Amino acid sequence: MTGLDVTTDSQELATRSLRAVLVLEALVKVAAPVTAQELGRIVGLPKQTLHRILITLTEAGFLQREVDSISYVPGPRLRRLSPGLLASGRGREVRLAILSSLANDLGETCNLSIPDDEGMIYLERVETDWPLRVQLPIGSKVPFHCTASGKLYLSTLPSTQLNLMLKAGRFTESTESTMTNPAELKMEVERIRRTGYAEDNGEFIQGMVAVSVPVFDFDKNLMACLAVHGPSARLSIERARTHVERLQLAASDLTAALCDWT
Repeated sequence: MTGLDVTTDSQELATRSLRAVLVLEALVKVAAPVTAQELGRIVGLPKQTLHRILITLTEAGFLQREVDSISYVPGPRLRRLSPGLLASGRGREVRLAILSSLANDLGETCNLSIPDDEGMIYLERVETDWPLRVQLPIGSKVPFHCTASGKLYLSTLPSTQLNLMLKAGRFTESTESTMTNPAELKMEVERIRRTGYAEDNGEFIQGMVAVSVPVFDFDKNLMACLAVHGPSARLSIERARTHVERLQLAASDLTAALCDWT
């Protein structure tokens, strides 16, 4: 093999790798299940080339088929990258400073979480100084259907995807306040879409109250959920709702921090 052959092979490998990255980037930016035809229009690749890339990425776990068997969504390996990318970014100090300021203003624990395949994962957290507090450390996974951040995430899903999720889901009753009826949960999601925030009034943990607001990127795709929570003996749901505006201001600051540094 000549030096020219080696160079040509390396260039072809780099080109194939870049195409795969562009496909992943396009799918993440859409932030919804996307068909091969839609991806083809976005990235401008020939049908056969795109088909080979989709097969490779799916077999490797970076993509997976949606329940309709037509659309693609991020696979488990791609989803596992998200917490690491956000947590290890150079802007982590800025994010923690924003969370610390928020927790200090509100006097309660504040957290940042991102969606995974089966629930929300706590990415960042700043504790309150109160001796009585709810312990949910970084890395904890909590359900979608009975947490403020989880329900907020559900409200950002396209209606078709939400309906499929509600139809197929098994909603465990964590407390007597947990919504386990799909129709009731859908009504709650519609309320969240109207108001722009979600709440948990003892639905996940008895005696815990939380409210959550979205953290968007500059294209209005959900990146994370920002929440404040505390024991109901100290933080009533009515008082928690008064914190929404301050949470939204912090969410705007986090948008700038996450988009600038990730």
